[in-house]
Amino acid sequence: MHQSIVKQALHSVHQIHQLIHGVFTHSQGDSAAPIEQVMELLAEDFQMVTTAGTMADREQVEQLFRGALGARQGLQIEVSDLRCVWQEGQCAAIRYKETHRLDQVSTARLSLALIRIQGDSAQWLYLHETNCP
Repeated sequence: MHQSIVKQALHSVHQIHQLIHGVFTHSQGDSAAPIEQVMELLAEDFQMVTTAGTMADREQVEQLFRGALGARQGLQIEVSDLRCVWQEGQCAAIRYKETHRLDQVSTARLSLALIRIQGDSAQWLYLHETNCP
């Protein structure tokens, strides 16, 4: 495995979740700045499978974030158990556990992200999320 590609992809997982946290906990009026930062990391043809088992494209993900801007004050997001399960060329598949805590309620999901590295930037191509029991 090309360690530089893997390292950048792993960093991108932490980076995007910090930005997503900023979307959910945003308190600066109606500014969409945190959403725009997240969207910059998603490829134009980005797709994901949600924890409900439905498909969502980039536009649907953006609408989800716009509807959730600042809606989860006090949310904590923890990313753990990161592992590269595949890497070829400029792409890596990263599996990780994502835990959300809000009002003493904790939910977790296992996710697999396909991330392409171009120079110093990462682009998320695909994400598949599965709820943890």
